[in-house]
Amino acid sequence: MEIRPASLAQITSGRDGRMVQIDDDVQGVANALAEIDHRLRLRFSEAGEYYVVYYKPDECEEGDGYLIFTAQELDHRVVKHMEQVHHRCTQPGYSFGEELEKAEADAKAQADHEWSEKHGEMHERLAHALREDAGYNHRRIFVPEGVAA
Repeated sequence: MEIRPASLAQITSGRDGRMVQIDDDVQGVANALAEIDHRLRLRFSEAGEYYVVYYKPDECEEGDGYLIFTAQELDHRVVKHMEQVHHRCTQPGYSFGEELEKAEADAKAQADHEWSEKHGEMHERLAHALREDAGYNHRRIFVPEGVAA
């Protein structure tokens, strides 16, 4: 019987008892996340079939932690994104709340701009028509009596 070299892929048992193969790429991403910070963890949601990157402080029990993000596909783009997130979060004075507020304000400004682009001309025409109907489009100045000329 010929014995071939084994793959680095691992076989592990899922929650429902079925066997799941963990490929080299997935193991590489998990290792790269641990190199960024040993508290960064990776898991696969069997129910939703997506990957979860989370932060698990040393004092937390197994299964506890803080969600960072989820991904449908797992490759080294996840590692690159986590490097950027980790770098921002370790900067002095960084506030995630401020970043969220800025992103929200930017999104609102973009939505307002898109709405204005879509409806602006129509509203300008309507305003012009209303001024015309009300007689406000005449180039006259009303000077009340008693005002010195």
